[in-house]
Amino acid sequence: MVILKGYRLINWPAIIKHAGDDELIYIADQGQWDAETELHGFEYIVTDCLIDSSGHVFDLTNKENGFVKPQANEDVLELKLVLGLVKAHAAQSGSCCVAKLYAPTIRDAYRIVESLC
Repeated sequence: MVILKGYRLINWPAIIKHAGDDELIYIADQGQWDAETELHGFEYIVTDCLIDSSGHVFDLTNKENGFVKPQANEDVLELKLVLGLVKAHAAQSGSCCVAKLYAPTIRDAYRIVESLC
């Protein structure tokens, strides 16, 4: 894969993580991102991010023509850290037995988030 500076293809599904909030926003694919104005038209802060299903982190403060264009940064999250975010989201959503949640891949962890929506 060729990666231009700050550019990387997003591996869908992905989540948006707002700073200081355990709630995660699940995004199934590029079509959902494009169709839902509240996703790409929102004013994100520097510490908000999109995390794709391979663990790559994207900043959400870059805008083109008034729309957010996720920009890859150097961070890549491991499954263990993503599971921690998913568990915090599940607990905030009122799920029980959160400590027992497990997924073998980040993509599978995002399916848990999707099921809680």
